[in-house]
Amino acid sequence: MYFLRSVVTLAGMPTQGSSGRGRGRPRGRSAVTRDSIVATALRLAGDEGFGEVTMHRLARELGVTPRALYNHVADRQEVVDLVAAELLRQLPEHAFDQADWRDALRTAYAEAREIYRRHSRATLISLDETVTAASIDPRRITTAERMLEFFVGIGLSLEQAVDARTAFLLDVFAFSILVDYRYDRSPEPVRAELERPVPRAWLEALPEVEAPNARAASGLPGRSSDGMFAAFVEMRIAGVEQMLGATRRPPASSDAPG
Repeated sequence: MYFLRSVVTLAGMPTQGSSGRGRGRPRGRSAVTRDSIVATALRLAGDEGFGEVTMHRLARELGVTPRALYNHVADRQEVVDLVAAELLRQLPEHAFDQADWRDALRTAYAEAREIYRRHSRATLISLDETVTAASIDPRRITTAERMLEFFVGIGLSLEQAVDARTAFLLDVFAFSILVDYRYDRSPEPVRAELERPVPRAWLEALPEVEAPNARAASGLPGRSSDGMFAAFVEMRIAGVEQMLGATRRPPASSDAPG
């Protein structure tokens, strides 16, 4: 799945800043560095999407001319590659304790969500951009390996481990963009609607539509996005428990009387 591979195997590239006033930077403007370009690009991508990450927009945000940026990066593609690397660099190394795998998985979910929540729309990088394959960092491979090792270590088959890791990535990416992004940027009335299967205004506008469960759900006590995410993770843990149970269950005997 390209969406998943491209996000978890992106390269980690250095973002050391350059000092001095480069050619093309007007006198009296703020100094621009490689680091400041990357930080600004990640902020724009996280808040507004990669479509806003242009050399002209970056220059305007940094208070320099577009020409000044080329003293630090080759082109926009390099900016995208560096943003992808920085996004992944911020992800912590999860401590996968197989002896207490439920809490380990809860922690991994929470830590990954914390990073992607800061840069929600940047999670769409694999849809909006193509990251240069030549810049792949070996750590991106070992990150995937460590999670697969964790799932296999607690008793899942390799195929089940791949499925569990895929679910983990989809869960975190989808929640950060579909729930956290709107929740963190919306007033309370909008937040309250995010958990409902159907917005209350729609139900009121179409009273003739039979939807007893959706209407009942609209009256349930609301939860924060943190509460929604916690419930979401517990469902995934229950799913892993079910897979473990199926893996350990002895096969049905073929000698049963017929």
